[in-house]
Amino acid sequence: MAVAKRLFYFSVFVLFVSILTLTGCGSGSKSTPTPTPTPDPSVTLTASQTTITAGQNVTLTWTSNNATTLSIDQGVGPLPALNGNVIVAPTANTTYTITATSGSKAATANVVITVNPAPQPATATIISAPTIVAATQPYTLTWSSANANSVSISPSILDDDPNGTALSGSATLIGTHTTTYTITATGTVGNPATASATVTVVVATLTASATTINSGQSVDLNWATESATAYSIDNGVAALPAASGHVTVAPTKTTTYTLTATNGAVTATSQVTVTVNTNMTVGLTAAPLSVAAGQPAVLSWTSTNAATLTIDNGVGPVIGATGQVTVNPTQTTTYTITGTDAGGATATASATVTVVGSGLQNIKHIIFMLQENRTFDNYFSKMNEYRAAKGLSTDVNVADNTKIMPTFTGGTHAPFHQRTMRTENLSPSWDESHYDTHKLADGTYLMDRFMLTTHSTEHLYDNDGLRAVGYYDQTDLPYYYDLASQYAMSDSFHSSILANTPPNRMYMFGATTQGRTYPDPKGHPLWNIPTIFSSLQNGGVKWRYYYQDNIFLSNFEDWNNPAIRDKTEPIQNMLDILASPTADQDLPQVVFIEETSSTGLDEHPENNVQLGAARVKSIIDALQASGAWGSSVFILTYDEGGGLYDHVPPFKVVAPDDYPPMLSATNQPGDFTDSGFRVPFIIVSPWVKPGFVSHVNRELTSILRLIEVRFNLPALTRRDAAADDMTEFFDFTSAPRIAIPPLPAQPTNGIDNQKIEAIP
Repeated sequence: MAVAKRLFYFSVFVLFVSILTLTGCGSGSKSTPTPTPTPDPSVTLTASQTTITAGQNVTLTWTSNNATTLSIDQGVGPLPALNGNVIVAPTANTTYTITATSGSKAATANVVITVNPAPQPATATIISAPTIVAATQPYTLTWSSANANSVSISPSILDDDPNGTALSGSATLIGTHTTTYTITATGTVGNPATASATVTVVVATLTASATTINSGQSVDLNWATESATAYSIDNGVAALPAASGHVTVAPTKTTTYTLTATNGAVTATSQVTVTVNTNMTVGLTAAPLSVAAGQPAVLSWTSTNAATLTIDNGVGPVIGATGQVTVNPTQTTTYTITGTDAGGATATASATVTVVGSGLQNIKHIIFMLQENRTFDNYFSKMNEYRAAKGLSTDVNVADNTKIMPTFTGGTHAPFHQRTMRTENLSPSWDESHYDTHKLADGTYLMDRFMLTTHSTEHLYDNDGLRAVGYYDQTDLPYYYDLASQYAMSDSFHSSILANTPPNRMYMFGATTQGRTYPDPKGHPLWNIPTIFSSLQNGGVKWRYYYQDNIFLSNFEDWNNPAIRDKTEPIQNMLDILASPTADQDLPQVVFIEETSSTGLDEHPENNVQLGAARVKSIIDALQASGAWGSSVFILTYDEGGGLYDHVPPFKVVAPDDYPPMLSATNQPGDFTDSGFRVPFIIVSPWVKPGFVSHVNRELTSILRLIEVRFNLPALTRRDAAADDMTEFFDFTSAPRIAIPPLPAQPTNGIDNQKIEAIP
């Protein structure tokens, strides 16, 4: 049976092989089927935004074909579908890469996301150096901010700054009262940041119920201090029990009392002099009043009830109630006799011996003062009419007030008598000043565009720009008209550059701007321009810079020199010297008087011109009443034209150095070989030619040249080296006019209303 099964299976095998043979699969070559190829994958990757701020989300979107797997790096991982999106939040710049695979094949795509830092809240700091000062002394506020779009400081420390407060900077201020300054910095996000700095100002004020008493009378001294930890009054006054109060004193002789207030190392003082009248009198005369250098003059004195008598300037004590002494001065000298009675009271008298024929050596004191932003025609276009009434020459180059010029609104107008003592501002910057001159291709100046540039500064009441051609006359400024006629003036004195105040004051101090044509922003680096003050200091010339409420010198590197900074003093110090019997000895040889900007007495448009003129008169009055008058010269002029009309074009000057003007392609063209506009100029001295009018072209650096020639100082730049020294104004062959001619009062009650600055 088993054999039969094996035969059966064998037969079946043979049959199967036969079938294979018949179908071609068992003999000859075999045929292999071709496999289907794997397709290539493809993939794209895009982002909803490629630049974000830290903290924002981004949607990544992908599409793919023929992929079996998909994944994105940077922590995203495998993707669940062939097409889709996913949200990511990168914190830094990130490149995302998607990879698509199919078998052994792969495809990739990238997208880059840029992440900007998130805005940060603003921060602010402000410090004062020093933190404690005496009244009238300077201090510097320095501030900075981060992440801020704007900054403000309260109370405001900036004057007339169209750019507002800088994000960082510094400013030099003058101490008046203890003040806390708060800076507020505003940024894109978060609340504004604030910081504060307190400047402690030590103030001392001392007054007397009477400053002149008779011997044996008493007087109350009233004192007040601020921010002081200790306070005292000298000359035997008892210790002060409080920060303010009064005490009664009975001086037996003229006495100066000094209140001293201290806070740490800072000291503030205030003085008051109580004059004690006695029966003592002294008198002093000189004969002759004028001599040649080294020639004799006789001083004669008289006195009553004087215990001792002394004459200064090398004479010394003299004996007898009356007498004479011979002196041989080599330069103009004021001699002062001082009598002292038995009680210690003093009395003085003076006599001046003029040394003629010694030229500028007769001038011991040069005082110069710049007011703000006036042209010659704006003040003095009626000068010839005034001089004619005085019997003086009428050769002053004044404006033709019938000239017709275009207005801003397309009309025309001629100059007119301004009705208000205060107008709105105008712009005298580089572009406006050069445009105002209307210079033609042949070099001719039409000088007629002043009304066309009045809209470059804010205004409310004068759409036509008429205030640019308004003028004042002798009814408005009688003191200036008479002062210029009694002493000397120029109708050809210009500012130094066709630009506004800061560049012109750079020329006044340093005879160059080193290329600057516009003011630097607040907080600028100090200007490395040597000034006339460093030249005076190096030359051993006695000088002072008397400020009223501003110190422009603080913009210069010279401000970092303590020897120079310490010679800036409040104007009251000068007035005190002029009021003293030794004024001629104590007044410095060169004096600069800073203008009064913040108190509105600088005659700048937007300020009352009569109030400014009255302030100038008070200073000149003090000089003329002093013992220094006989050997002094006072120069009054203005730093630039202020955008006001003048009919005289600029004149050619020497470029101060090789610095080119800092101009852009859009600025008005120009260089440093054109002067600025004409400005008023009055020179007051016993030595000037009375009623004289100079027609010589000059600009501000002629004042520097006069100082340099008188005191044998080198020139600062090529500009002042080439400037005229102004000796034309003086007559040293005749005795000086010591007597003061009658001068009119300066009214201050003119109409003060900007709304009527344009003629109706």
